[in-house]
Amino acid sequence: MRGVVRYLLILILIVLQLSGGGAWWIVHRALPQVDGTVTLGGLRHEVIVDRDAWGIPFIQAGSLEDLLEAQGYVVAQDRLWQMDVLRRVAAGELSEIFGRRTLSLDRQYRTLGLRVAAEWDLGHADAKSKGILEAYARGVNRYIEDHNSRLPWEFVALRYKPRPWTQVDSLLVAGYMYDALTRSWESEQDRARVTEIVGAERAKDLYAVDSPRDHFIVGEGAAPAKKPAKKPAKENDPGSAAPAQPAELVPNLDESDLQEPGLDIEALVAQFGGAIREEFGSNNWVVDGTHTVSGKPLLANDTHLQLAMPCIWYLLHLKAPGWNVEGFTLPGAPLVIIGHNERIAWGFTNNGADVQDLYIETLNPQNPHQYRVNGEWKDVEVRHETIHVRGEPDLALEVVITRHGPIVRSEGGKSYALRWTATEPWGLIGSSYYRLGGAQNWQEFREVMRGISGPAQNAVYADVDGHIGYIVAARIPVREFGNGEVPVAGDNDEHEWIGYIPFDELPQVLDPPGGIIATANAKIAGPGYKYFLTERLVGPYRTERIYVLLSQNKKFRPEDFLKIQTDIVSLPDQFLGKQLLAASQSANASDGRARELIGRLKNWDGRATVDSIEAAFVEYTGREVMRRVLITALGNDPGSYRWWRDHVFLEKILTERPAGWLPPEFHSYDKLLMASADAAVKRLEAETHSAEISAWRWGHLDQLQMLHPLGQWRWLRGWLGIGPMDQPGSSESVKQTRPSFGPSMRMVADLSDLDRSLMNLTTGESGQLGSEHYKDQFPIWFEGLGLAAPFSDAAEEKTRVHRMRLLPAADGAAPR
Repeated sequence: MRGVVRYLLILILIVLQLSGGGAWWIVHRALPQVDGTVTLGGLRHEVIVDRDAWGIPFIQAGSLEDLLEAQGYVVAQDRLWQMDVLRRVAAGELSEIFGRRTLSLDRQYRTLGLRVAAEWDLGHADAKSKGILEAYARGVNRYIEDHNSRLPWEFVALRYKPRPWTQVDSLLVAGYMYDALTRSWESEQDRARVTEIVGAERAKDLYAVDSPRDHFIVGEGAAPAKKPAKKPAKENDPGSAAPAQPAELVPNLDESDLQEPGLDIEALVAQFGGAIREEFGSNNWVVDGTHTVSGKPLLANDTHLQLAMPCIWYLLHLKAPGWNVEGFTLPGAPLVIIGHNERIAWGFTNNGADVQDLYIETLNPQNPHQYRVNGEWKDVEVRHETIHVRGEPDLALEVVITRHGPIVRSEGGKSYALRWTATEPWGLIGSSYYRLGGAQNWQEFREVMRGISGPAQNAVYADVDGHIGYIVAARIPVREFGNGEVPVAGDNDEHEWIGYIPFDELPQVLDPPGGIIATANAKIAGPGYKYFLTERLVGPYRTERIYVLLSQNKKFRPEDFLKIQTDIVSLPDQFLGKQLLAASQSANASDGRARELIGRLKNWDGRATVDSIEAAFVEYTGREVMRRVLITALGNDPGSYRWWRDHVFLEKILTERPAGWLPPEFHSYDKLLMASADAAVKRLEAETHSAEISAWRWGHLDQLQMLHPLGQWRWLRGWLGIGPMDQPGSSESVKQTRPSFGPSMRMVADLSDLDRSLMNLTTGESGQLGSEHYKDQFPIWFEGLGLAAPFSDAAEEKTRVHRMRLLPAADGAAPR
């Protein structure tokens, strides 16, 4: 028996070694070639691709067309599976590879109709735009052809091969980000429900917009205007002849879908399903030379998005005649979206402009394919979609479209249609921020921005001549009546869009007094600005903290901006801590642990460190205060209230203490605060499974987790992803953090010496599991350190580790 057991163990070890060797071979055979030569048939001239120790490519070409083809090839080397899934999610084609588990996402995006919009845009695009997309696609396809038998392991695991990349696919990637950054219709329905429960006046309090902490860039101090004096020019108006365009999402994921094994739906939604709708962030700022050691501007940007494996951004340097730009791009999108060239630098935060409206359509009870328009029945447009489902029959989907857009939801006897700028004609082809890399000064920068359709971004600008500026550019609708914050009647013309805000009247400023511009998704337009932009704003706390730190009497270097980007002071928690201390003078918490923690707040600076017990206590107390107030106002439906400025509402009622918002079981706000503190410690005990205060560390309660969509099982998650691990920061600190949300990149551009600029990703350049660059940037990102971003030829040469030459096919020779 001992001999049998010994042989069995040997056999098991051999099988494990063989399977492990097979897995190693599958993973490593797909790693990119980084040295030597490769032939690309579409090239006209040789292209040089250098890579540094971090795998960041520097691509040098003799023409823009060659540069784009090389970029498509190189990005596909590192991120092909991510690119494939990005285009699939936007097109509603995930079930073709994942089966029924992703049907809900596919239904959503088929109703959204991004592919229909992208195909229309491409068919009406100018030759230059088509040429850019075609050259990029050619490079991607060259990589797919060359590596059809050596694809990344995800293709092997899922047993499929990617189809050729098309020009439409790059527009779909743009559409995916457009969706992630502009989705508001679901919150409009929530707001309508809340308003119905509490009444219009109390809803104004809950949906607080104004805060004394706001820092306006334009319009401060002028009298408010409810409506423009005249209708704006219908700039880029799609016109009545354009075909009806689809728009947004339908149902949420089914619970049965979530329980299917083999696929991490949570990670898939986080990375590819636009889950940013529950989170909102990004920071950028710029200062002129009066605030810097060098005497030239410094510009910083960190975009806050869902964190997953691989990183949503890709970092590279592109150079061709008339084009020399370094920065961040989306896998599948051409050129650079955020970064700098030899003359200017720019960075973005989401403006949140309200570019979606829900219309309540009245369907004909005798004919569901008719709806009422100004007293008459009109026929709807019906688009038939076929969703291919792996291992199952195809699913037929009927999308019903009114003059406003597709019906995205029907409930309570009401049908809701969505109008959205992204699916208006030229909405996606006009999402062309990548063209900014060719601008050489403020005037050229503005002209590129003039052609941007969206999504609306707060763009900060700096140049080597010392100028700084700000602009938001996009199609932002002007409405005949109202602001579109709740669903409106669609059977008349009262709530129609009457055009877009003219470009020259969009918020913008050059060289403002004081030499500082900062945005962090908060309100940028004061009451003097005559147009409505949005109420989809986050609280002013990150913006205020940035201004405080920038207003110090000091001269800044790039590394100082990194410290600001990683600042972890939470102003709302700082405020609430003071409220608790003051309340404890007239009321007492019943739990001794709560009393102890309140006493410790005297010396707390508001920093959400990993080890901070105070941060955890104040955060949980604030949640309890909100929960009690909302239950009193909304009964059993407090979850309907989702508002990025909820801390503004809480700060307002705790400062002014109106009787109408005090839950009736409390005689004062001080007693409410103490009861909430008691509840908070009980909640902390339950979540940490410990009654000891020392166990309530904030970083452990807000652990970081970066997931890969195929990491279903815990042991595989650790191999493919990162975390869980304790992290500092909070939802309202400059370093904005949630478990799978936070700074998705960091950049500091030094206009005095661009070689001193800093750029880094969350994880690494590669999406290939076996690559040394899969996670290599993570420690730098996590610690808030800077990664040097050389730009000059001399600096790039010093950091070069690899060189690959991309060669055109010889005349008459077939490309290999």
